[in-house]
Amino acid sequence: MIKGEAGTGKTTLALQLIEVLSDQQPEYYLSTRVSDVALYNQFPWLKERVRNNQLLRAGMAFMRRSWIKEGERKVKPTEDVENEVEVDRRELNRLEGQIEAGELGLEDEDSSSMHLDGSIVVELGSLLPELEMAYDIVESNLPKMTLVVLDSVEALAENYGIPSNRIVNALQKDLVEKAGTNIIFVMETVERSHLDYLGDGVINLRNIVLGDHRVRTIDIEKLRGSVIRNWRYLFTLDGGRVRVMDRNLDLSTIKLDRSDKGGLAKGRSSFGWSELDRLFGGAPLGSLTLLEVGAGVPMDLLERMELALVSEQLNHGRCVIWYPQRTLDHREIPSIIAQAGGPSALNGLHILDASDIVDETNSFVKKVEGENLANDLRWDSLKFLMKGAKEPCASIIGLDALESVYGTNVVPKLLQHIDAMRRGGHFVLIEGTDGSENIESLSHQARLHIRLENVNGSVVLHGIKPSTVYHCLEVEDGVTRWVPML
Repeated sequence: MIKGEAGTGKTTLALQLIEVLSDQQPEYYLSTRVSDVALYNQFPWLKERVRNNQLLRAGMAFMRRSWIKEGERKVKPTEDVENEVEVDRRELNRLEGQIEAGELGLEDEDSSSMHLDGSIVVELGSLLPELEMAYDIVESNLPKMTLVVLDSVEALAENYGIPSNRIVNALQKDLVEKAGTNIIFVMETVERSHLDYLGDGVINLRNIVLGDHRVRTIDIEKLRGSVIRNWRYLFTLDGGRVRVMDRNLDLSTIKLDRSDKGGLAKGRSSFGWSELDRLFGGAPLGSLTLLEVGAGVPMDLLERMELALVSEQLNHGRCVIWYPQRTLDHREIPSIIAQAGGPSALNGLHILDASDIVDETNSFVKKVEGENLANDLRWDSLKFLMKGAKEPCASIIGLDALESVYGTNVVPKLLQHIDAMRRGGHFVLIEGTDGSENIESLSHQARLHIRLENVNGSVVLHGIKPSTVYHCLEVEDGVTRWVPML
């Protein structure tokens, strides 16, 4: 059972299941909500399958059956009947019998007529034509298994004027249990119901709201006979197809591809990662870029993002002033920058360290006092470090690390450094977490504000300034890509 509210992607998922299983079993797809034209526009392959494999629709049911006036089904020649494998139609006949008796069903003048004596004559066969067609197709394919998709059960029940549970029960008993048919019921009712106990699998598609945007999730409520290790996944309908995003990615071996030369607009500098440049057009020069990090974002990703930016700057002979968000092993800096694609010579790198023990043998490490932030970030001192380097230079500052050393009220003095970098046409990247005291204040100063989050084990990103849709991190063959969550 595929359940979900309108627009969550139920029909898309059902049709993709047909496409995936098309080589294994014939299918019957019944849609009562979406027109043929709309489906063909969204799924071009569907029209070809209808033509070649007789993937039948509701409107064709009336043309494929013939009935006698008394309401009895035509009997095939004796020699054919002997070899015919039939589907047990007990529940369907019971349903039609109740409709004939007036206990259930539509009040449809086309399917019944009242005589002068008050009796009602119902033409059998026009009662449940779509379901009759499903039974016929299953029967014609026996002993081979058939896939039947009803989209949706509520819409079909509305057309027939009978409860949806009666349709599900009839098909479950006749086709699933007795004929071994695979049936996908598309349900418009999201709430739990007693019908969930009948299904071997219950999938719920949802739209959850994150901030001002929505993100789609696929919830596995039930999967009989299978272990459900992860019950919720993010998915997107980007490209008109259901695309489920991976969880708990191993990011320890990934590499972030650099951007091609000349791909950025004037007044922008590369982040060192082509995917960030693609989404935001690079880092705006003469401004502040704020990277906000939510709980659960993998450290491996953050480290590689920092190293990509540092390596990009050094490769162009530019200067980097770096106050790291976390403690670094200075001995490993040359090797990890080289692994990230940076140069072997670290002439333009200056790591500011306020710890008591600083390895003086590393020329790229600069000891700062850690008492007065304005003094440690004096512009004349930093300008001396930038001397001889190409412009624009970058300043990368870990906000949490800064607050732990200088206290929580760092914004006034930090803004002096930011303003000096702005006037010089350089750019500042500040990385902060949900626990940072000054994120909100700095957001007002930032031209570009990006947020990274962990949602159900998947890494997502979106722009706050400018506002963008959520994107989810995907890794395929070691290549990273941000996929829009549409």
